Amino acid sequence: MQPLLFASIVLTMSSAPTHASSSASAPMLGQLHDGARHIRGGYGEDVRHDFLPLVKPSVHPTSDPRGPALILVNYKLPREILERLWSNASVRVCADGAINRLYASFDVEEDRSKYIPEYIRGDLDSVDDRVKDYYVEKGTKIVHDLDQDTTDLEKCMDLVNSLGYPMLQVIVLGAFGGRLDHEFSHYHVLYKYPDIKILLLSRNRSAFLLRTGTHNIRTECLGPTCGLIPLGAPCRKIETTGLKWDIHGDSQLQIGSFVSTSNRIVGEEVKVTVSDPILWVSEFRIPES
Repeated sequence: MQPLLFASIVLTMSSAPTHASSSASAPMLGQLHDGARHIRGGYGEDVRHDFLPLVKPSVHPTSDPRGPALILVNYKLPREILERLWSNASVRVCADGAINRLYASFDVEEDRSKYIPEYIRGDLDSVDDRVKDYYVEKGTKIVHDLDQDTTDLEKCMDLVNSLGYPMLQVIVLGAFGGRLDHEFSHYHVLYKYPDIKILLLSRNRSAFLLRTGTHNIRTECLGPTCGLIPLGAPCRKIETTGLKWDIHGDSQLQIGSFVSTSNRIVGEEVKVTVSDPILWVSEFRIPES
């Protein structure tokens, strides 16, 4: 049965962490030079999405500054994927109360002490003082930001964007499953920073923005189902290959008119060409080794 196309949906700074689990030399705020440009690309170019390197097993954290940034937000942090992402990230940031979640993820101090983020940023209204003190003692920088016109995730994105790392991607873990308005605020971040590759993740769910142009999406970690949602504005033209029900050329997707849901991934790579930004959503999994 073909999937339904339906109408609706829509400072306080301490010393840098020196623990082996974190980057040995986290950049200070204000060290931005070409860093932001490094994580951006030109519109209309072919963009490759390959998520397998993000979850490859690794005994020791990466020392590669080109690795992705990992931002934890305040919802459930699945342990297996957290450990994989942590080891492959170049820098790790907790958005406000996510630090409580990180602390509670470990029952044994030996395990907890291996996961020390470089930064915590937010208004700190939901951070447990005991937890904050624990991470400060371990070397985590606290960036207290009282701006009420930006979300904690936006604050963390601006922090990551200022660090000067030549990172190629930002991963947001804990992005789904909480309050619906929080979830929509995460989609908002995809559209606010369209020239940065951002992957929203939680247990078994993922979303990322396909900006104008052609996208080659490796599917080892995705599916079996997927959707293409024109959340920000109509997508006037879209063409796909690698889906069970491919979309061809002149199809327009628009909230209140038609959106593509419940499609299925059938190829090892899906190719999507869009005239306007569109949201990709699908399951996310760690392939068996």
